This record gives sequence, structure tokens and C-alpha cells, in this order.
Amino acid sequence: MANQKNSPIATFIMGIIFIVSSWMVYSNFSAPMVKESEASENWPTTSGMITYSELSQSMSDGKKMYAANVNYNFTVDEKAYTGDRISLTSNGTSTGSVGKVKETLQTYPVDANVTVYYDPEFPNNAVLEPGADFFIYFVKYGPLVLGLIGVLMILQLVKKIGLLILALFLSTRN
Repeated sequence: MANQKNSPIATFIMGIIFIVSSWMVYSNFSAPMVKESEASENWPTTSGMITYSELSQSMSDGKKMYAANVNYNFTVDEKAYTGDRISLTSNGTSTGSVGKVKETLQTYPVDANVTVYYDPEFPNNAVLEPGADFFIYFVKYGPLVLGLIGVLMILQLVKKIGLLILALFLSTRN
């Protein structure tokens, strides 16, 4: 493969794009999710009961995917609600591991009494497992990695410019 030189202007523009993109993703997507996951740890709780607990199966790119579908009823201020989220990020997620799904379904069998964590402002926003999980950490730190790549691109450009200035300065001294 031929040795290619990157344009300094293109490197600078891409670095800025990476930094701005990471800031936009973090502020508009990541920060609210992280804030909600942290807040959910302090949400009030109420008793609930599992009303539905089934394994669902689907195909994705020719591979079998499995999901735990769990519904539960709970009451807040004498008003009945139905929830279906185990954690803040579990709704609608599937995995190739049937074992993990079966483990979840064993944790939440039909007619089991559960503790439901609910948002006091919007009680229909409820979960059985509050707080952050792996996906929340990925969402939290992923944009920072993107921004770091942008900063490294700009630092590489500054280094090249610095070496060019140093070479020019040394060549004029001779």
C-alpha cells in the first residue's frame, strides 16, 4: 500500500468533528440516561406482582435471539400501573444467550412479589432493578472516547506544525 499523507486541514476538521460530535451525543443522549439511572437508585418503592414472565425468540441476521418479557402490576397513591422494564435499558433488548434470559425469568416468575422502583413525577416510569448497568457505562464513557480521539488528532496536527516550525527555524540558522 502506498504511503499516504493526510491533509492537515482535513485532520483538523475531523478532530473538531469528533470533539463536537462527542459533546452533542453526551449532552443530548448520554447525560440524561446517566442522570436517570443515578436518580432511579433513590426513587421511592412500592410492592408489585409479576403478571407475565415469558421467553420470546426472534431471528436477527440468521441468529436466534432471546428476550425476557416481564410485566408487573403495582399501585402508587391508589392508582394501578403496569410496568414492563426490568432495568432502565432492558426494555426491548435481546441476547443470543438463552441461559441469561432463563435466569432472568427464574428471578421474576409469575405471581412473585417484587419491589418496584418508580419515578415520583411519572409513576408509570418504573423498574425492578434501579441504577446503572453495563450499557449505561458504555453510553456514559463512549462519547468521551470519541472526544479523546478528536483531541489526539488535533494534538498530532499541533505536533506536525511544531516540527515544521522547528525545521524552518533550524534551516534559517544555517
